[in-house]
Amino acid sequence: MKESASDFSIIKNYVELKTKYDREMRSLSESSRALESKYKSHIVKLEAEIAKRNEFIKAQEAKLQELMQRTAEKDEQIKNLGNQLNKIRMAAPQATGGDADGKKGKFGMFK
Repeated sequence: MKESASDFSIIKNYVELKTKYDREMRSLSESSRALESKYKSHIVKLEAEIAKRNEFIKAQEAKLQELMQRTAEKDEQIKNLGNQLNKIRMAAPQATGGDADGKKGKFGMFK
């Protein structure tokens, strides 16, 4: 026997299918919202950590810049002191009369 379009069991099956579909959609929607909120909170935590690390990096870069400047200043001081020492060494033999006969070669074990 063939069911007619007006048969109540067909309508009942469609209603049950619709109810099941609605339940599944609600369930998926709720799980989707739950996952979305979970990941949003995780993203917020990660963004805060990134901001904290960026601040730390900027602080370290500032320290590095300061140390580089100090190093450059110290290098300049060493250079100036080296130049002064060379001037003093150049002036010292002239002030003592300059030994041309060679005291230079009589140092160490080759006296």
